[in-house]
Amino acid sequence: MSNPVSLPIVPPQPVKEVYGFAELALFQTYTRETYLTAFGVQAPAWNPSRPSKFWFDSTASAAGDVAAYKIFAVDSTGIWALQQLVLSAAEAAAVNLPGLITYAPYVIAPTGATRGGSAQNPKYLSLESDARTLLAAFGATGLVDEGATIYYPIAYPPDEPRRSWAILLNGHQQNVGELLAARNAQGVGSPGRWDTSQGFAVWVPDPPAPTGLDDPRPPRPLPVRDLLPNEIIQTGLMSVSVARTDLQQENAKQGGAFLPEDRKTLQGIYDIVSKLALAASLPSATSLPSATEPRP
Repeated sequence: MSNPVSLPIVPPQPVKEVYGFAELALFQTYTRETYLTAFGVQAPAWNPSRPSKFWFDSTASAAGDVAAYKIFAVDSTGIWALQQLVLSAAEAAAVNLPGLITYAPYVIAPTGATRGGSAQNPKYLSLESDARTLLAAFGATGLVDEGATIYYPIAYPPDEPRRSWAILLNGHQQNVGELLAARNAQGVGSPGRWDTSQGFAVWVPDPPAPTGLDDPRPPRPLPVRDLLPNEIIQTGLMSVSVARTDLQQENAKQGGAFLPEDRKTLQGIYDIVSKLALAASLPSATSLPSATEPRP
């Protein structure tokens, strides 16, 4: 098990002409499966009071403070731009992943115990420590080994620490192995409660928790680094991305495209030609009439 930690890391500039916003992200994103793989613990249950959130910031300040980030979003004029996202420190420091918490399956170890020459079902075996825990939890009156009988006793091998323990509760004898199997039917540690209101113990699982899989709210956006001087937001017909202006110009040169510097050069040539044409259209000094010449 490890303590989940996520720190902001400024990503390097991609060597691409165009790339998505995610390549500027400061934090890694997680699903329930990848969170469990990365940290060895389950992510907290999805919180319906908040939108889904697939990243978290371990550097967020103590509860009560806020954390501010840059995000890509549409501004009031409908244009994509970098904007500020402000969250409470508590929300910034936690994920809110859709989906159900999964629990490890309850595995009953096999046994070499026998009864009357037949194999004993290991489901009915339990450790004495587990039996006494339930005994105390229910306020039961006694604990017996159901295999310690005169007729058809259970024969336990030397390496088998479990026994066929049963608790006595209000006159009912209940096998502890069966109770543990019921307790963990939906996985080890799955939520629920014991109900003894009828005089015997019954495990009642909690109703399914909300998963957030059908939540219509958009998730919290992913914080990103600032744009670099050679980066711009580029809007296409079907997508929005980040473009490197230096690579765009370089690729355009190699492809023979008409560039801004080409326009500048062409404008300079046009200005020169225009001046020459204007000069050629003016009458020369020798063709003008002299002031002493008689006029017709």
